[in-house]
Amino acid sequence: MDVLQQAAALKGQLIDFAMSPRFARELSLAFERSDPEGLARSEAAASMIIDHFVLQHRLASGDTVIDRFLRARPRLSAQEREMLLCWRDVVEGIFEVQGKDQDAVILFNLIDELTYRARSNMGKSAFRPVKKGMFLICRLVPFGKDWLVSANISLFPADARDQLLTQAADFGLRNPKLVFRNPDKLATARRMLTEQREVFIDLYGAEYIVVQGEDVAPRYDAFMRACMDRAEPGNTSPLPGLTLPDDLLEAETVAIHFDPETGISLYLDFGLLQELFANPKLINRRRYRETLTSYLRSDDISPAAIRLLTEPDPDSAGVVFGKLLKKKDFSWPEHGESLLRRYKARYFDEPQLPTTVPVSDTMAGHLRNALREESSEP
Repeated sequence: MDVLQQAAALKGQLIDFAMSPRFARELSLAFERSDPEGLARSEAAASMIIDHFVLQHRLASGDTVIDRFLRARPRLSAQEREMLLCWRDVVEGIFEVQGKDQDAVILFNLIDELTYRARSNMGKSAFRPVKKGMFLICRLVPFGKDWLVSANISLFPADARDQLLTQAADFGLRNPKLVFRNPDKLATARRMLTEQREVFIDLYGAEYIVVQGEDVAPRYDAFMRACMDRAEPGNTSPLPGLTLPDDLLEAETVAIHFDPETGISLYLDFGLLQELFANPKLINRRRYRETLTSYLRSDDISPAAIRLLTEPDPDSAGVVFGKLLKKKDFSWPEHGESLLRRYKARYFDEPQLPTTVPVSDTMAGHLRNALREESSEP
């Protein structure tokens, strides 16, 4: 059995394992989260959901299907185990076909702008309908020096380019991690963050401001216009629209924070918590206590928000958290960091990535044209 056949056999066993009754409930929930409208009727769409569940999904226990499979198959060879572990490094993308090379296709990913030489465990026949200039939406996993198609392919004609460029930009903005597989993109984004942070501080005098919810959009637009003026003086291109949820627009206070690691973050009811940390006795009031609890427990609120609140008076912060946690001897300088690591583990488990996503000249031109067309519509 050659390595490609070995990969095909191993993937089949892994999928059979994941589709067994032991994972039925969690797989069903994964489908509900990925496809809440129940529209994943195509084989390719369902295949991608299953592939993500098999290779990347964190089970309720915290481990993955691959982890369970490895424990259930102790007699797998070292080569097979290594192959399985490598498959956790998945590339999701919208790929332009640049050509073929023996039994492989050469793919340019519109999202991370890297090139991949991809093969299929079905062999050369899998790429028979694929022609240069066409587009694929698919998932790839490492396979030696090459990559292996890991789920069913969605194939699009060359004239779908504009639609797929827009889709790739949307994917990248919603999932910066996909873009930052490209180390050059990450380095560029970090340089952009440094420059944008300078603009924010020049404009507002600090790395965060607290405003009413209705003022967030105008403040954000002013910041974006200042960034545009710095990068290209005289540029009058329309700004991308900022859609904000109603609860934010109606909030009494919102902090607009320029985090040096990620960029702009918005924190609702921040002014309320500033009052609390200035007067720890307010922790006895339900609204203050529940708001701080939500800041601490919410997976969507960065530890940076809590650090901003505690920095002015760490001793007062110790009193607040001591009362909240019912720990008489709690000290923020001594115990604060471990508290954040406990409740905000995902922010410490991997590097935080910029929310500013650099794009190529081709992508930037496409997005500008799309924005102009949208703004000119009646």
